[in-house]
Amino acid sequence: MATASRSARSADPVALVTGAAAPDGIGAACARALAAEGCAVGLLDVASCATVHDELAAGSRVLELRADLRDSNAIERAVDRLERELGPCSILVNNAADLTRGTLQETTPEKLRRVLAVNVEAVVALCRRVVPGMAERGWGRIVNIASDTFDRPPGPGLLPYITSKGAVIGLTRALAVELGPSGITVNAISPGLTRTGAASSDQPQELFDAVRAGQAIKRTLVPADYAGVLAFLASDQAGVITGQTISADAGLVFR
Repeated sequence: MATASRSARSADPVALVTGAAAPDGIGAACARALAAEGCAVGLLDVASCATVHDELAAGSRVLELRADLRDSNAIERAVDRLERELGPCSILVNNAADLTRGTLQETTPEKLRRVLAVNVEAVVALCRRVVPGMAERGWGRIVNIASDTFDRPPGPGLLPYITSKGAVIGLTRALAVELGPSGITVNAISPGLTRTGAASSDQPQELFDAVRAGQAIKRTLVPADYAGVLAFLASDQAGVITGQTISADAGLVFR
């Protein structure tokens, strides 16, 4: 790979955000943040991103992409279409996640592989696909969405999920070293418990109350709380920040 230079982000950057189907999810919030920064945005999910697409299309170039992230060929086809219709990908946000739970006894090899396929293997496949173009242009931003459950005593039954998020943090560090000479930064954002539609239906209010009580900032997090962190990490101003996992959890975890 080429030696890094002080290249600047293109005037018309193209971003790809995975897991962007739910309008009240973190992926949609990431897509909104990048669109607000002038990026063309590809929305990639196994489910329909039509609602988020239609919202962003009023003011941005946006493309809805459907793919099962367990399928490496589907990933290749999706990125091929992104680059054909919007242009070369210079910002990748790996947000999609399989949230399957399980204790040690419940986590069969098959269940663990399914979680790792989405949460880790797909991240590697997406990076492998977009990194050569980023390296050729001497500029790229990869942001992985981790979880603060890796940094604090977790609730029971999260073995597959936490294992995968620990792998994402390790991958972030390894790629930062490997890709830094090519002008590509790789960082992670570690959210806390966030009030999304999925979390609200899956988690009791008592858990939101308990987590909020332990935070330095006493309010429940929402997806928009990560927009500013992402926008900064995807900017030229963050060009010397790499290999970092930024806890954006209202002060629940101190690194």
